[in-house]
Amino acid sequence: MNTKAKVFKKYLDEKEIKVFKVEELPEDEHNTVVFRSNIVVEGQQLPTLVILDDTAFSVIRVLVLNNARTKENETKVLNMANTQNTNYKPFKLFFDSNGALLMDVCLTTPGQKEKDFETLGDEIYGMLDLVIKFMGENYRNWMKEIW
Repeated sequence: MNTKAKVFKKYLDEKEIKVFKVEELPEDEHNTVVFRSNIVVEGQQLPTLVILDDTAFSVIRVLVLNNARTKENETKVLNMANTQNTNYKPFKLFFDSNGALLMDVCLTTPGQKEKDFETLGDEIYGMLDLVIKFMGENYRNWMKEIW
């Protein structure tokens, strides 16, 4: 397990936060560890990942909706995502190759030693709070655009 993941796991253990399933990616060149959970928005459970590796970055990723981009709505939803990306700096919407709508938040988390990540847990949790708020404010409008 990489250092960032160890520090975050320790944070979760100390705070008795048990909403994450931890998965180490085997034979990954960046020693990636994925912390899987869900956030609830408008009654929907949205799969949420905290992705920690040996690079200078960490990612919070939310699966907003599978099959969100179709041939019928492609132009409309691409414009919606582009508008959101222009207006909201930390949150980036994109579509995977299967048309699922995802949202990423990228955090800079440089360092190599545990002491470099003393505030990592609080930073991730602070950003998760912003993600939940942002999703609450925008999710319904996105669904109207998609459907």
